[in-house]
Formats: sequence, structure tokens, C-alpha cells
Amino acid sequence: MTKRGELKNISKVIEEVFSQKQIRIGIDNIKVQDAWKKTMGKNIQKYTFKVVYRKGTLYVKLKSSVLKEELKYEKHKVIKLINNELGKEYIKDIEIS
Repeated sequence: MTKRGELKNISKVIEEVFSQKQIRIGIDNIKVQDAWKKTMGKNIQKYTFKVVYRKGTLYVKLKSSVLKEELKYEKHKVIKLINNELGKEYIKDIEIS
């Protein structure tokens, strides 16, 4: 720990900020949302209402019931594609509604 008024390396300050739990959770959520958009493409994005990532589960709300059923059928493939895009296993399950 540094004393008040002592200079710190900017990379250490950034690392400390991003290591805080709430910020890390928000950054993970944004990463997963971006991976969803990139992986699913513009056509599926048109029918996507909401995408939220929490504790290993991706919650997706869609406007099309046909697309919902299709994605539920291909759930494991979608998880694999998104995790490959992220380069890490963030998603363990997807809830589609």
C-alpha cells in the first residue's frame, strides 16, 4: 500500500481499478454482449431484445419464437462459438426467452 500523495505507476492504478469486483463484472458483461453481436451476426441481432450475462449464464430475450426454438436446439453450439470468440470459457449455460 502506498502513502497518501505518493506517485504510482499508471498501469498499477489501472490494474487496481479493473480488479474491483463490480467493475470486473460489468466489463465481463460488455465483453459477452459484444461477442454475442459478433458471433450471431446482424440478422439475429435484429430479433434480439436483450442480452445479459450473470454468473456463467447468458440470458437472451428474442422477439421471434421460431428463432428462440432454433437457438434452444443449437444451444451448445452457440455457447462454444461465443466462448471461442471470447478466448475463455465465460458462458456455461444460455437461457433463451
